[in-house]
Amino acid sequence: MQNGYYVLNYMKVYFSTIRLLFLITILMLFACGKRIDPNRFKDVKIEEGDLVFRRGTGTKSRAVLNADSLGIYSHVGIIVKLDEKFCVVHITPGERHKGDTVDKVKAESLDEFWSNKRAIHGAVFRFKTPIVCAEASSQAIRLLKKGVQFDHDYELNDSTMMYCTEFVWYAYSKAGVDISSGKRSRINMPVYGGTYLLPSDIFTNPEFKQIFKF
Repeated sequence: MQNGYYVLNYMKVYFSTIRLLFLITILMLFACGKRIDPNRFKDVKIEEGDLVFRRGTGTKSRAVLNADSLGIYSHVGIIVKLDEKFCVVHITPGERHKGDTVDKVKAESLDEFWSNKRAIHGAVFRFKTPIVCAEASSQAIRLLKKGVQFDHDYELNDSTMMYCTEFVWYAYSKAGVDISSGKRSRINMPVYGGTYLLPSDIFTNPEFKQIFKF
């Protein structure tokens, strides 16, 4: 009887240990999946003025996807070159750099923009005219240095504050091109009902060519 008691306790400890190790392994794999791999997108051939889209993971992203008729991407930024390095300039709520007290335009690497915790899918679209792309990139840098804040009211007619699609559209408009071709999306919602510029209003423009996606 005593031997059976010890065997039973041993088996309980053994299986408890197995379950604990299994849980730790799962948590480690999950944590690793959230890390930023600095070389994940190193072979993507990006250029100044490219538009970089992503399908996000959060509730705000799902709201955009539900509102957009195509529902493929929920956020967009523009490629610029700063200090001889390509980066994505974009504006979005809830992703402040350390020290920022407001949501505003920011620059980050492609790997950060497309990190696993932020993006399920992504794509790069390139406008057909290089000189326009270069000027749009310059305009994005100007807005970055100006510190334009995020427009939580999503008011397209007020350029003092902007939301993501408005930001890239405005940069290109200053380069002389309406990349939305005048398209707007009507949303009928209790709080955010109105007319907006959504990702599909831009990437469906035939003057853009998709050069990469994941």
